[in-house]
Amino acid sequence: MELNIYGCRGSIPSSSPNTVRYGGNTSCYEILVHNKQIILDTGSGFRNLRLQPDRAKIILYSHWHHDHIQGLPFNGDLFMKENSVTICSALATKRPFRNTLQTYFSGGYFPVDIVKHLPNLTFVNFNELQKQLSPEVEVEWLELNHPGGAAGYSIKSFNGKISYLCDNEYEPSQFDELSQFAKDSDIVIWDGMFTDAELPSKKGWGHSSIEQAIEFYNKCNIKKLLIAHHDPGRLDSELDELSSTLPDGIEFAYDGMKVSV
Repeated sequence: MELNIYGCRGSIPSSSPNTVRYGGNTSCYEILVHNKQIILDTGSGFRNLRLQPDRAKIILYSHWHHDHIQGLPFNGDLFMKENSVTICSALATKRPFRNTLQTYFSGGYFPVDIVKHLPNLTFVNFNELQKQLSPEVEVEWLELNHPGGAAGYSIKSFNGKISYLCDNEYEPSQFDELSQFAKDSDIVIWDGMFTDAELPSKKGWGHSSIEQAIEFYNKCNIKKLLIAHHDPGRLDSELDELSSTLPDGIEFAYDGMKVSV
């Protein structure tokens, strides 16, 4: 089981000499497990991901805010008809979700209706996806605390478990559910867009803090936690300074990061 990170910036791509180390691409994570290529969100980092012809390809969306979908039509591999791709989100059934993406990538918002012009894209409901993946891979989800909604996922096989908990405004009342959901994870990807000092002015924005990541890790049975969804204004130097406060077992995610389970 392998995790590859192609984008872990939040809200909007941030490209400058001061964001090179951690990267400026928005959310895109790849999990390679058995003969499956599971892609979590298609932010701007999706442009740099290669679709693998020898694997079943699945795009699993947490939600459809622009920073999590904006890279979809910029991956050239998607336009190769032989690349069949299954698209799914636990947050909605396939028809309204398909309509949402089609509205975003057509008409007045985008020059090409990619849903209409790409017959190799197949939209499925979450329960259909579970049937396709089992018994080799088990995918579970829970709803996160985010404006408009967001889904957290856990991807589990006989050799590991990865949990994806981005775009969540953490509340203590969530602890029991989140800790049980992430229990025994080899990797948890956590939304650490803010610091505790920044949270009061960002209430309702739908994101958590770096300090909350540390608290969650210390209380839970998980092996490694990656803090992601970095504030687009957070510089490499600032993240480097903050990284010195992180205990063993916690790291800041960065574009190009690879972790094997």
